[in-house]
Amino acid sequence: MKRARKIKNRVPYHFLMLVIGCLFINHGAMAADEALVHVIDIRNEIGSGVSSYISQGILLAEEAGADAIVFDVDTPGGRVDSAVNIIRAIQGTEIPTVAFVNRQAISAGAMISAACSQIVMTSGGTIGDSAPVNIQGQEAGEKAISYIRATIRATAERQNRNPDIAEAMVDKEIVLVRLPDGHIVKLLPEEYLEEVDAGREMEILCAQGKLLTMTTLEALEYEFADAQAENLSQLLELYEIVEIDGVKMALHAEDVTRKQEALGVGQVTRVKSLADAQVERYAVTLADSIVFFLTSPLISSVLLSLGMLGIFIEIRTPGFGIPGFLGLLCLGLFFGGHMLNQIEAEWAALAFVVGIALIVLEVFVIPGFGVAGILGITLMFGSVFFVFKNAYELGTAIQWLSLSVILTCTMAILAAWMLPKTQTFQRFALPTVMTADMGYHSAGSEDFQRYVGQTGIALTPLRPAGSARINNKRVDVITEGDFIARDTTVKVLEVEGAKVFVEALEE
Repeated sequence: MKRARKIKNRVPYHFLMLVIGCLFINHGAMAADEALVHVIDIRNEIGSGVSSYISQGILLAEEAGADAIVFDVDTPGGRVDSAVNIIRAIQGTEIPTVAFVNRQAISAGAMISAACSQIVMTSGGTIGDSAPVNIQGQEAGEKAISYIRATIRATAERQNRNPDIAEAMVDKEIVLVRLPDGHIVKLLPEEYLEEVDAGREMEILCAQGKLLTMTTLEALEYEFADAQAENLSQLLELYEIVEIDGVKMALHAEDVTRKQEALGVGQVTRVKSLADAQVERYAVTLADSIVFFLTSPLISSVLLSLGMLGIFIEIRTPGFGIPGFLGLLCLGLFFGGHMLNQIEAEWAALAFVVGIALIVLEVFVIPGFGVAGILGITLMFGSVFFVFKNAYELGTAIQWLSLSVILTCTMAILAAWMLPKTQTFQRFALPTVMTADMGYHSAGSEDFQRYVGQTGIALTPLRPAGSARINNKRVDVITEGDFIARDTTVKVLEVEGAKVFVEALEE
């Protein structure tokens, strides 16, 4: 009876454990079904720093096994070369991507948005105007426009967007029209005039001489954008992850229905909804903002110029002071900022330091200007060009490096002209020039030619300069490079001005 009672008492316990186990299993299954979305902010001017930041964000999303990446875009644009790098990073990932145009995606921002598989815009948003400009803010030449035109067209085609619309964002020489059947096409100016003369009806969406910039409603109407949402939560409620032919993609409900109708229900597998997804935001930190600032072309050029100016002033003045410290600080920020920007600038920084050392050696130790000076200049310019070339495209690198060289030379000339007039410099250098008219002479009027061929005794070690007694007179002499010990018999070989050259006589 006691044993039966014990078994009977254990039944509720086992039942309770079974229920708890089921709950844990069910919770684990729900957790496994919960979608993971990584959000990457693009809210700065596009540059090499932003490019590295986005590439790192995509890598983290891949390592975490994210189901989708949402790019929260609100940018006025930026550098084209950095935008191209970002486009390649987006196209290189297998994770479904969504561009959330949270107000504006202009210039490079429009190109990046077009690279994503889906574009969602907030009400009142804008997208477009991707024509390249040079560093003066003026329109770039045809060569640059042609490259960007081909890039954005290929990007749009990859995502099954109308490439003519994308091209109208870059090239103002074309006319974008909508035909009566609803198709949107580009026409060259002469083609447009021919169509007008033929009496064809067309709606001009972007006239010649204008760049296409679309509002949210226009982008949706032209089918360049896929959906509208006011915030991230609304966006996630619209989308789900589906699998078609082994490829996962993010689609909203209407697109899922269209895909099922076109391919068959069995060919479109619904994987999971993003409505209750776990969101991980990869936001720009203070450190990221500092790197963005330091690696912008203008700031990089200024840092390099100030660093070189500080070194120049330090070489011109005795000791080591504030100019040298500030110069090293600016150079450290220049190289360090690019190192943090995922650019391998360590060896470039070392080559730059070796170049400075060789120039200092040439100035203070080796007379004249020869191999050491040339090698030092080559190492310095080569290391800086390496950093610029890896941070920017070749044309941009040459432009900003040239600007930095011009700025450095200009400031160095001004410093050489103004520095001697400052009180600080005059504390270390004699301000008065001692001329012959004032009674100062660099050497006596003695005729040293009479010592040629005569012998004497070295009064001091000659290393190579020293003193010798010749004709019972103490004379400053110099050897041709060999060391001569004290009390050695020497002979005068030649005289140049006040320089008396001697050699040791063999015993």
